[in-house]
Amino acid sequence: MNAIEIASYGGPEVLRLTQRPDPVPVAGELLIRVRASGVNRPDVLQRRGQYPMPPGVSDLPGLEIAGVVEAGSAQDLAAAGVHIGQRVCALVAGGGYAEWCVAPAGQVLPVPQGLSDLEAASLPETFFTVWQNVFEIARLQPGETLLVQGGSSGIGVTAIQLAKAFGCKVLVTWAQTTRAGSA
Repeated sequence: MNAIEIASYGGPEVLRLTQRPDPVPVAGELLIRVRASGVNRPDVLQRRGQYPMPPGVSDLPGLEIAGVVEAGSAQDLAAAGVHIGQRVCALVAGGGYAEWCVAPAGQVLPVPQGLSDLEAASLPETFFTVWQNVFEIARLQPGETLLVQGGSSGIGVTAIQLAKAFGCKVLVTWAQTTRAGSA
């Protein structure tokens, strides 16, 4: 398969097209034909050599993908609530900058109706993070107030949208920073 690898650490010019074997899903994973990949801060930091990939994970960058389910066991498909041929998006630990990627079944979601693959590839990182922290861990309930520190970030914007959709009041902070020599 075609994939994009980090040839050496540095700017975007260190990314290069390469050929890799197709990944093979193991128990708990689905194989996805990738149509779009998100670009996140960790991807940029990995490219710069400032964010090591977890042990045992593909050395290819890419943490968010959107595409079509191509393979997986009946049990893993059922766990994800998807079927072969369905459009999905997923959060992966790496390997998203490729034609094929394996994703943990529990981190695969159907693409919401009306979204393109490019739009869907931007969802998993922020939505999984906000959902887990705000709704599963903090158990935010309708009518409660959520304080979002850094409301203009991707996580912040997602937290605002989800909290409002669930009938919560939202308070937001943000910081304006400048660097020497810039406006």
